[in-house]
Amino acid sequence: MKQNQLTRNNIILLICLLIFILFFPVLSLYRVLMKHLLFTSIVLFGTFSLNFVKRAQKILIASGIVTISLNWLDLFFTNQVLDLVFFFSFFCFNLFIVVFMVRHIAKSKNVNLTIIINSINGYLLIGILGAVLLAMTEILQKFLYHTDTGAINFAGGTARGFHDFIYLSFVTLTTLGYGDVTPVSAFAKSVALIIAITGQLYLTILIAILVGKFLSRTETD
Repeated sequence: MKQNQLTRNNIILLICLLIFILFFPVLSLYRVLMKHLLFTSIVLFGTFSLNFVKRAQKILIASGIVTISLNWLDLFFTNQVLDLVFFFSFFCFNLFIVVFMVRHIAKSKNVNLTIIINSINGYLLIGILGAVLLAMTEILQKFLYHTDTGAINFAGGTARGFHDFIYLSFVTLTTLGYGDVTPVSAFAKSVALIIAITGQLYLTILIAILVGKFLSRTETD
């Protein structure tokens, strides 16, 4: 895939992620439909965000089709088990993308626009994946223990939608912590710790890689 195509795909992926994080929570009409459209867009453009080898690309396309199918089935058939299967599929798919993004950034010789956008997309995807993990935790809490008590204590009582999990994930990822939403169960607390640690490690490693590339390029020049 040509460099300009990769840049275009990463820019579109970035726009989708920003809409999901910043504008999706304030939508009142068609929020459910928008959520499924954004999930589909993230999977679609994530598949073509990097120059994967042919075998990896085929696996990504196949798993992406499964994930998108589960996403739209979930729109028409409301079921906690189906929600859980879709979230798991989406998580595994995008975790693969994030790992390869970091690998691509580490192997790149120059820091260009695509690399910068890759870096931002990787961080935002980690936040989305954190939201997915938190949503799975909430479902598992009610599904396994058959209780109305959630794994996460929200200010309004319970989560009103996926946007609540996005909020908690990014508040945790950035270690902001307003305190209006708190994990209650042991599993939810572990997930919150994973999100917080992952966010800090990602920034630390990424900054070290990018600064190292800039310094080596300066020395060469």
